[in-house]
Amino acid sequence: MTLLSSHTLSDIAQFFTVLIVFIFVLALSMFCAKWVGNYQKAQLSGGSAEVIETIRIAQGKWLQIIRIGSKYKVIAVSRDNVTYLGDVDESDIKKTDPDEKKSFSEILSKAFSDKDKVSGGRQE
Repeated sequence: MTLLSSHTLSDIAQFFTVLIVFIFVLALSMFCAKWVGNYQKAQLSGGSAEVIETIRIAQGKWLQIIRIGSKYKVIAVSRDNVTYLGDVDESDIKKTDPDEKKSFSEILSKAFSDKDKVSGGRQE
């Protein structure tokens, strides 16, 4: 009976040790991912060139609005090619703040209102 209980305590201690190590590794990976993201964001911002918006138009093909100095350009990007399409006026570009925080309920209500607009408000 004593032998059985010592194995059970050992198994429980081992389980909690593995659980604590797992949580530590998970927290460390989250910290590292956030640090790398902030580092890359700092490297990309502040220069003369910036990608304003990217839209996927087909498998492996995108349209990008980029800022070079004070001018805005539209380019088409594929796996093997980049093509200049033309200029865009700054007044035509809708700018959003990437640091703006929205609550989940705001995002959810916007998604449902967009769905109603597409379906014409009809119930299915």
